Amino acid sequence: MRKLEDLLIDRRGNFAVAAALAALPLWLVLGVSVDLTNAVTWKSRLQELADSAALAAIESEGGDEEAVQAAKNLALSNGSFAVGAVVEVDITTPTPVSREAAVEIAATMPTDFMNLAGIRAISLHVTAKARKGPPEYCIYALDPDSTGALSVTGLGKVSVPNCGIQVNSSSPKALTHVGSGKIAATKISVVGNYQGGGYSVSPKTNQPFLADPLVSTPEPIPPNGCDYSNQALSDVTIPAGRVFCGSIDFGGKIVFSPGVHYFHNAIVGISNNAKITGKEVTLFVDSKSSIIQAGGNGAMELSAPTSGAYTGIAIFGSRTVLPLLPTISLATNKSYSINGTIYSPVHRLKMKGTDDKKLATGLGWIVAWQFFYNGDSSVNLDGYSGTPPKGLGDAAIALLQ
Repeated sequence: MRKLEDLLIDRRGNFAVAAALAALPLWLVLGVSVDLTNAVTWKSRLQELADSAALAAIESEGGDEEAVQAAKNLALSNGSFAVGAVVEVDITTPTPVSREAAVEIAATMPTDFMNLAGIRAISLHVTAKARKGPPEYCIYALDPDSTGALSVTGLGKVSVPNCGIQVNSSSPKALTHVGSGKIAATKISVVGNYQGGGYSVSPKTNQPFLADPLVSTPEPIPPNGCDYSNQALSDVTIPAGRVFCGSIDFGGKIVFSPGVHYFHNAIVGISNNAKITGKEVTLFVDSKSSIIQAGGNGAMELSAPTSGAYTGIAIFGSRTVLPLLPTISLATNKSYSINGTIYSPVHRLKMKGTDDKKLATGLGWIVAWQFFYNGDSSVNLDGYSGTPPKGLGDAAIALLQ
């Protein structure tokens, strides 16, 4: 007891005890500060991971499941520093032509100093969202000099409500509209000039020429020989990879199996009672081939591939230029839907509305040499909900938060 009493009486001993007691809270404060600083660093790293994962999901060429897996793979493979990291990914389509990926990452960070106060870990949570919207333009008319390179006539409405129209022709009448219908788009750009009224926005003239946005997509190469030549086909399922030649008539129920189907030197007639369907398909039409679909009660329901070289392309026209301009002519009605892009860089694309004025048909984007629409019905030309082909939609990707 004497030693303790001497210590308390001794000024130096009293100071040492007081200093020790005062230093203890400061040490804890400094320790907590270190842990909190580490937590801020961890959260910043997790946020970068979440941002990258959201972008990986939205850039994925596959469907929703593939997009979710792409995001999780990126986050988990780069987030090994985080203890018990849990990654949640949600893919949504807020509009028919946009896609969003929301990523949430939850993790715990072990503490070094706060553990002494009973706080063994700090919970961290971050979120990120990315969107791929429609491309700037949904319709391209590539012809550089013709009158009426893009032409709309009749009482109907051509609508691209989420993107624009690009007309490359330098003609004083590059874009023409005749009739009481309407052309609706977020923007209309014309290299030359336009004629007529009924535009939802005033077309901008003297605009820059835009190159074919899909020119880098490799052109399909048909196999040698012909599988179907000068035939009338009805109520048949067509395996992928088949080649059609000569005069081909489709009637009844025609089902295209997933994959690429080739039309080589073919004149294809689609009767007014034909029902043509196909999921995950691309129809390749060479420069010596034309497709003519009659009006009536027929149906066409095609969807483009969601992965691979021809992602988002339902009809692919050859780029080979010939003296005669080939034509793809489609009749739209209530049973008509092409869920994908029609790419016909040297074909004239004709569409005719054959149903009531309230009709809105679903279609992806159009890149054509020339585009003509005639009819009394309304047609929605940017209703594609899948991934656009590379070259059309990449610039529209952005982080939202």
